[in-house]
Amino acid sequence: MRIRLKAAGRGAGGGSAGDGPRAGQPAAGRRAARKGGQASWRTVPTFVAGVLATAAGAVLVWCRGAARADSPATDRVVRWWAGVWLRAAGARVACGGLEHLSAAGPCVVVSNHQSSLDPIVQLRVLPVSLRVLAMRELFRIPVLSSAMRMIGMIEVNRDSPDFREIDTDAAGALAAGHSLLAYPEGRISPDGTVREFKDGAFIIAIAGQVPVVPVAIHGTRRIWPPGRKTIRRGPVRVVAGSPLQTSGLTRRDVARLRDQARDVICSAHRDLAAAMGEPGAPPAGSRARFRGIL
Repeated sequence: MRIRLKAAGRGAGGGSAGDGPRAGQPAAGRRAARKGGQASWRTVPTFVAGVLATAAGAVLVWCRGAARADSPATDRVVRWWAGVWLRAAGARVACGGLEHLSAAGPCVVVSNHQSSLDPIVQLRVLPVSLRVLAMRELFRIPVLSSAMRMIGMIEVNRDSPDFREIDTDAAGALAAGHSLLAYPEGRISPDGTVREFKDGAFIIAIAGQVPVVPVAIHGTRRIWPPGRKTIRRGPVRVVAGSPLQTSGLTRRDVARLRDQARDVICSAHRDLAAAMGEPGAPPAGSRARFRGIL
């Protein structure tokens, strides 16, 4: 059975720009790339809109103050900010399985990592209050860094993580009713495949006795490729799996939970690639229904 996609209207979503024409590419492909031109003209407007939205969002967060950082209004600001980025990028996002998140309560959302725009897509479309485990480099960006800290995003030094501090911050976010968004691969996949998962997110979930919700994302890599600063419009698909319960689990169960989540994400990612016509992808094996966002 193939994944069936409902037609998505104007959508929110984002990803990385696809590779440009290379030496040895067929002439027809080079002409099509030049004719399309999305990568050249969308890049500057997208980053201008994103920077302006970041500044405006930061001001709104500062005006509300740290005492209101956990309010639904803060989540609306974050979703608005993400929506500006995604509309400017011309991303068309469709989602499936969101009911699993709506029913899960506070949880740890784990996802594969294809592009720098993945968290922006997921902050916009996932129907829960999310706090992201974000790399330290983002906390060095003026304006953005102070807003992220005030909202309660969690800083992670990937080279030398302070596990005690991360666990404390994560526990505080879960206790306040937020869910956590983590990328267990640790870094953006260099080739688009789902890499091996690290244990951290699953340790947090078991310590808090909250569910793990596996989420697969596909398409962002074509919009904003890793290591590049060019944007090209395109479709994005996000699908959430059933929550994996952690009630009664201990640290000894971390590896099993990690592998179970990765298996779900790998399977869903293959189905998304097939549904979107990815060259060489196997036939889709599920029948998830998708709906457009925005």
